[in-house]
Amino acid sequence: MSAFAIIRHEKIKAGRHLVSAGLHNVRAIETPNADRDAAPIEVMVGTGKPHRDVMGSLKRLDIDYANIRKNGNVAIEVFLGASPDWWASKGWKPGEVPTGETLRVVEDWKAAQLAYVHERFGKHLVANMTFHPDEASPHCHAFVIPATYRKDGREKGERTGQMAWRLSVEQVLKGPAHMKSVVSDYARQMGRFGLQRGEDRPTGTTKHQPLKEWQREQSELTIAMGGEVMKQQELTEQAKAEADRIRQEADAYAARVRGDADREAKAAKELAAQEAEVRKRKDDATNAARIELQRKTDELVAIASEMEVERTALRTMRSRLESMLGKVEKMMEPIRAFAAKYLSASPIARSAIGSKGPDAVRIASTTEAAELEAMRKFMSGRGSRR
Repeated sequence: MSAFAIIRHEKIKAGRHLVSAGLHNVRAIETPNADRDAAPIEVMVGTGKPHRDVMGSLKRLDIDYANIRKNGNVAIEVFLGASPDWWASKGWKPGEVPTGETLRVVEDWKAAQLAYVHERFGKHLVANMTFHPDEASPHCHAFVIPATYRKDGREKGERTGQMAWRLSVEQVLKGPAHMKSVVSDYARQMGRFGLQRGEDRPTGTTKHQPLKEWQREQSELTIAMGGEVMKQQELTEQAKAEADRIRQEADAYAARVRGDADREAKAAKELAAQEAEVRKRKDDATNAARIELQRKTDELVAIASEMEVERTALRTMRSRLESMLGKVEKMMEPIRAFAAKYLSASPIARSAIGSKGPDAVRIASTTEAAELEAMRKFMSGRGSRR
């Protein structure tokens, strides 16, 4: 099983090279070898815009980006990784989110990479660092400012002979012997994970590409990557514009829906108020009708009571009248006899018999005559009341 600690360095030039490399590291451009279904990358230092992090670090170091030559090196990209076999032995499976012991190893290894770059270069020179779990093996990319604090007699003006931070890749990456020691030191520090240093190739066995050819390829690659970056930026702007348009349409639609809902709610509220008012009026009218009906009922009951009293009085009167009629009939017998006697008598006898005579006085003093007089007064009194 291969268990090697892997570290590589690449010079990053100002301009398109810096931008494209940064966009690649944060997956802001298409990356064919990255698994879209894997866990997302993690920004360990800096932000999601590595080129801005580099420029910000230069500014903090008082290094004027505008004075850097067009193809000047402004950063070193440090690649930190391990053999795929070693990752596999720790349970790593490409495209899957690690858990359990595998996750613990990943987090421990990430912390060790961050500690290494901080110790080797200085925390203030590490502008950006990302962790990539979306490729075959996890690894880290760090953008480091290749600056040293020193004097430079070649500068002119106020900074001549002064101590200041100055860019110089050669001062940081000092040649093959120095880089071999860097590889050895890195492997030594990763030894606690069971990782080791790979073997050196004998001097002269490595086939190097001619410098001009390499520079030409790098230039073509930079131009191609710059074109791709521009395309990606154009696509990003188009997508952003489309997203803004969709968002505006969604906001307008939501506003219309809210307006319709508010109007419907207002109409429903007004209708509910009208229904409540109609219900109140109906209840008031029902109560008024009930009260009026009760009043009429009470009046009818009172009238019925009075009529019943009248009927009772009429029954009583009828009974008394019937009784009086009987008495009158009895009383008429002596009156008729008196009248016959009066009519058959002589004028002298009539004057003696008249209304003051003994027979007339006797008839008027009878009980029947008194009852007839009482009945007359009663009937005259009822007539006056009506």
